[in-house]
Amino acid sequence: MEENRLFPEFEPNANNEKWMAEVQKDLKGKPYEKIWWKTYEGFTTKPYYRAEDLKEIKHLDTVPGKFPFVRGIKSPEMENDWIIRQDFDQADAEKVNGYMVNSLQRGVAGVGIKFSKELRSGIFESNSKNDGVVINSAEDFSTLFKDVILDAIPVNLEAGVSSLPIFDLYTKEAVKKNIPLDKLSGSIDNDPLKELALSGSFFNGEEKRFAEMKELFSRTLKETPAFKGLTVSTHHIHESGASIAQELACALATAVEYIDKLNDDFSIDEICSNFAFSLSVGPAYLAEIAKFRAARLLWSDVVSAFKPKNEESAMMNIHAKTSSWNLTLFDAHVNMLRTTTEAMSGALGGCNSMTVTPFDEPMGEADEFSLRMARNAQLILKEESHFNKTVDPAAGSYYIEILTDQIAKKAWAIFQQIEKEGGMLASLKAGTIQKQIAEVKAQKDKNVDLRRENLVGTNHVPNHQEVSPEMKKVEKITQTNIFSFKTDNTEAIVEKFVPYRVSEKIEGMRLKTEAFTKKIGKKPTAFMVTMGNLTMRKARASFSMGYLAQAGFDVIDNNGFENVEEAVAAFTKSESEIAVICSSDDDYVKIAEDLTRKLKEKNNKTVVILAGAPKDLIEPLKKAGIDEFIHVKTNAYECLSEIQQKLGI
Repeated sequence: MEENRLFPEFEPNANNEKWMAEVQKDLKGKPYEKIWWKTYEGFTTKPYYRAEDLKEIKHLDTVPGKFPFVRGIKSPEMENDWIIRQDFDQADAEKVNGYMVNSLQRGVAGVGIKFSKELRSGIFESNSKNDGVVINSAEDFSTLFKDVILDAIPVNLEAGVSSLPIFDLYTKEAVKKNIPLDKLSGSIDNDPLKELALSGSFFNGEEKRFAEMKELFSRTLKETPAFKGLTVSTHHIHESGASIAQELACALATAVEYIDKLNDDFSIDEICSNFAFSLSVGPAYLAEIAKFRAARLLWSDVVSAFKPKNEESAMMNIHAKTSSWNLTLFDAHVNMLRTTTEAMSGALGGCNSMTVTPFDEPMGEADEFSLRMARNAQLILKEESHFNKTVDPAAGSYYIEILTDQIAKKAWAIFQQIEKEGGMLASLKAGTIQKQIAEVKAQKDKNVDLRRENLVGTNHVPNHQEVSPEMKKVEKITQTNIFSFKTDNTEAIVEKFVPYRVSEKIEGMRLKTEAFTKKIGKKPTAFMVTMGNLTMRKARASFSMGYLAQAGFDVIDNNGFENVEEAVAAFTKSESEIAVICSSDDDYVKIAEDLTRKLKEKNNKTVVILAGAPKDLIEPLKKAGIDEFIHVKTNAYECLSEIQQKLGI
């Protein structure tokens, strides 16, 4: 009897040459290397792998829940469950309490509180915006946690330099509610190097800040053993443009810096038991799954070097938070798709808890609807998609196993460079890591400008009729210095990290067009002058409309014109400011120069654009009056900015 199997056209032991022969058929002569993916780490991944490609990878025989924990710290019988966490940063404590209680009644199992920028930095400015929960008294703190059963949920407190006094308020609140401190769980964002990276200096000096870190670490270890007293966070690193490997390397180097600070007073087992990590989840779906696996593998190597008594000390407790870096202001509902796929990466990668960022974050404070959508994304992954059932389902995927290995090796190499320089603090002071991250950021920004990285609704298929969403107006709440902070230390000692959204430049360009439209009462319009070859004119018109809509220009498509005179007449009648000539390169030889001259003769202020880059015609067409050539290799941001200038925007 013939064996029943899938894809019988492939021999069971087909060699690589036979597989490649099939690949080349599909590529139709295109070089195989053209479809390799080059990562921001500098290595490339192939479109497919075979078992023989995994021969050099050493972690393949590991099992879930066992050292080196590459496959997660959960054993198969524990399944892949994680804590659904919702974070709150609205200014008003009473409003946050309402949101929090509502979320806890609807599937959320953990919460995070981000306190105001003043409390996090220790610097109080009367004109600063509220960026987090404002607490002006112990009563405000009690209001924040009204009707919240603190021993029933893990709570993360993001308080920066206020970590110690905020922890005091938290424990006093627990005592008021008759909750034993050893029943509290969660973590506090006690992360001095993050504060340094964001503010440029240590609040009240390096020595005092690390002394406070150590004091809080000691207190949480003794008073609240289930509440982590030190969190290594990488969100500011990720959102400043870092690569996956750079983010992991910084996490490891930061953790080692803290271990060195604590090692004289605490054993490595004690230190690790009180450690938490908070990592970002970016848009590279499969690579982000591999990142979490690589992170645990590397952390186990780091901890092993300190010779713990218990190998479970090398377990990495990871909170995942979806990225703000790629959230967009325009077509904002696409952000729900972005955060959902990122949440999938976090879950499949084996995070212990996760926050999904509300889709409307670029517009201001999240509201009830966006909070609901954010938590529902995780609920659907659990309750409907059953992502919580299988531990490390990515294991055995040739692609993800190789990505795990490649990311781990690259991150380890960067980590070793940082350590060679003297550690994370020394690297920050020297500006080395900032420079390296800035280089990757520049690559990412350029790829967005060139439309090699697609942001749907922003630089890819933007809706030219969309107007910018209304920014949420929130009344500023006065922040007082309730902890009596005093600082004279405002001089930066390191170059600051500047978290940003990658779409901000393009959005800024579009907002300029909107302001110009309000000023003159008419939206600048691009008219597609389509002529000649049907296929090429349609393709180039479609490309041009999406290209120009990025800047907020209106666009008018056309079915095609029979001759130059007809095209010029139609353009003149449309009262458009921009003419985009769309045809084939062969047709451009016949019509482009004449068409350009006649368009300019009608109105020399008309911006005339040609879709494409016919090499031999560029100089003659420039002389004829073509202002810009747009195609896949042009820097869209620079080109559109030039067009705006020509229009007086």
